[in-house]
Amino acid sequence: MRFLPLEALSRRAPLGLRCLDLARGLNVTDGLMVAAYPLGGPALRRVAQRSPMSGIYGFRALPGLRSYEQGQAPASDWCADPGDGGTPSGEALHDLPPLLALVEANSTPVSANFAVEISDTLGRFLPQVMQMCLPKEHLVEVPLFSAPARPPPPGSGVVRGEIYDPVAGGPASWAIVSVSPEPGTTYVGMADARGMFAVSLPYASALPSLGGTSIDQLAWDLAIGVRYQPSVQRSVAGSPADGPPDMRSILEQATAGIRDSAPDAAAVASITRPIRFGSDLRAATGSAARLLIEPAP
Repeated sequence: MRFLPLEALSRRAPLGLRCLDLARGLNVTDGLMVAAYPLGGPALRRVAQRSPMSGIYGFRALPGLRSYEQGQAPASDWCADPGDGGTPSGEALHDLPPLLALVEANSTPVSANFAVEISDTLGRFLPQVMQMCLPKEHLVEVPLFSAPARPPPPGSGVVRGEIYDPVAGGPASWAIVSVSPEPGTTYVGMADARGMFAVSLPYASALPSLGGTSIDQLAWDLAIGVRYQPSVQRSVAGSPADGPPDMRSILEQATAGIRDSAPDAAAVASITRPIRFGSDLRAATGSAARLLIEPAP
């Protein structure tokens, strides 16, 4: 006796995300709230489910994508999917160029039809929103920036500060901060809506030769730069007014000028500050409480 299947059902997920902790180089598998909605239609918001095995956040269904989810239409009916660009590790994403390349591969404002929001219920990471063209046939890698109050990983130093724009009279919200212990090595962080930021970097990447010096007396110089260009920050249709702008537009900001020694000093592209082993570095303009900048035009 032969048995023949009467019907074959196919289900495809329109989006799956793996979130990466930039400070620790690890996947984030808990505590996140991930949601998606058609651009301009937040009332159709859907919340992702977390896989208990892999920690990946995925959507079983999204508005308007049923024919793809049921295997009746290819992803190219909605957008050109770039394909899987690999699985970068958190360690490979501490500098801006690979970060921007990763985000650009998945965030396409011109052809986007959905907004994807990520927030952390545990307060470890800054919120973000991306404009994407969905469905995606591959897993999307999403880098997460540490919140300002987050402790650094073991064996790491941290640069903290508050960035302020005296021209506009307000915080440099969502600025990108770069910290370089040596040429060719850079670590980046992001300021929150208040201009507050924290950038972690491993001591091992910058420790000088001990040379008989007590380890608690060790110090070395860091080059600090800021990218802040509010004119290119793009809001996302349907997202909260007090929320972050589109992540790609944040990473595409140009270099701002920094006032180094005094509030009325001429702006420079970067400043140098010493960090001592075991102590946080608070970056600021001279003796001021905040780091004063001039935004890129």
